Amino acid sequence: MSETPGPPRTDRTARGALLTYGAPLVGALLVSVGIAGSVLGGYAVVQAEFGLCGNPTIGVSEPPAATGAGSGPGATSPVLARLDAQDLSPAERSAVERALAEPGGQADVRGALANREAFERGALVSLDGTTYYVTVVSSVECLGVDPLVLPLGLVAILLGIGGVLTPPAYRRLLERGDAGRFGR
Repeated sequence: MSETPGPPRTDRTARGALLTYGAPLVGALLVSVGIAGSVLGGYAVVQAEFGLCGNPTIGVSEPPAATGAGSGPGATSPVLARLDAQDLSPAERSAVERALAEPGGQADVRGALANREAFERGALVSLDGTTYYVTVVSSVECLGVDPLVLPLGLVAILLGIGGVLTPPAYRRLLERGDAGRFGR
């Protein structure tokens, strides 16, 4: 009988649909992946220079009282490392002193953290005849990414922009072809 109404499907209309809808979709995906790669790669490049990683923060407070849930008969309480001021590295001692001067009781350790394991579990530190509870409250390591992430992200953004701009360029190309064919 009769075929479906409408113009016959040719290679030109299939190519037009691909360039009109497919290229912008791929372009948008490339732009989004490129933005993610560029942000991640750019952050990895500048994080150390702006001091955004590497220095753990310690918290210093009064030692917790041994009362409450873990203090009854037969109860075990955690064994905390006991350190004297002489056992601390110069960076650790300086951080403890700065934390004691701060209202929040926290300071960055700028240098060697020789007692990292003890501080991560919590330690009792004797300083000037007073015992303090010291623990690592924040430790942000530097993000390690491949150095090619930033340039590849930028290239993906540029290719994606090209994909997004394909339909207007394709329409202009068709208009020029039609104008030449009809003598405009």
